[in-house]
Amino acid sequence: MITPCIHFQGNCNEAINFYKEALGAEVKTVFYAKDAPDFNTESLPPNSVMHSEVIIYGMNFSLTDGSEVPLTDEHISFLITLNTHEEVKAAFEKLAVGGKIVEPLAKVFWSDLYGYVIDRFGVNWQVMVRH
Repeated sequence: MITPCIHFQGNCNEAINFYKEALGAEVKTVFYAKDAPDFNTESLPPNSVMHSEVIIYGMNFSLTDGSEVPLTDEHISFLITLNTHEEVKAAFEKLAVGGKIVEPLAKVFWSDLYGYVIDRFGVNWQVMVRH
């Protein structure tokens, strides 16, 4: 199994809560630095997320605060394919709050409704209706 891992820099808890609200993410596990028995966490705030597992629209993701260097992921995006226009609009609008719309929702030749947004955490999402 391959699980995409999204790295945050100190705001992973905020991102987890955002994805719960915006996309209905199901949180399976969250492990914090403060709970690590033998891990040197002196350089990390105690509430840093060392590892988490969430399910978003049936796909497993790992979210972590485990990166000290700025990450860029301009070449990676996550495509969410939903069944109705209403689901697409709702997900897109929630992801766009505080983010940047790259391609507004519109009909394209591969989908009746498609849009591309970078959320407020810098994660790239494409959202489209299944045809």
